Amino acid sequence: MTQPILSNSAIGTHACNITKQAEEAIPTKYLLGKFGTQKTDVALCGLSDLPIGIITDEAAVPTSEGAKEIVNVALLGSSNTLQAVASMAVTAGSILIPAGNGKVKPLPAPTTNDQTFIMVGIALTSATADGQVIEFMSCVPQQQVVEGS
Repeated sequence: MTQPILSNSAIGTHACNITKQAEEAIPTKYLLGKFGTQKTDVALCGLSDLPIGIITDEAAVPTSEGAKEIVNVALLGSSNTLQAVASMAVTAGSILIPAGNGKVKPLPAPTTNDQTFIMVGIALTSATADGQVIEFMSCVPQQQVVEGS
């Protein structure tokens, strides 16, 4: 009788979430994250950074010895809806982009010049003020050009 040969072909694959080390303090859940200085780390996403997902945990500042807390990152473009912290009022149905400090905001109206933003999804619920958590349908981050008027 022959023994079956088993393969660990799924090593290195993930279903909707990954684990990273927090490169900095993560003050609240549901902030947009980007790769940190090291690819094993995650940091808060700024206005023009390429986001990877929503950090669903809080974390303290790394210790002076370099110890970092482990956090979960829900990947953008996954099949689940996600939650995010809004930086301002958001209307359901709005295209969402990074707003800085890990928050999201709606795609702005056209100005006189062309502007390029990174789309992260579409709001499914609304927020009336900074700091409110909304639900959104995420997408793989992609450039969105708003043509000048």
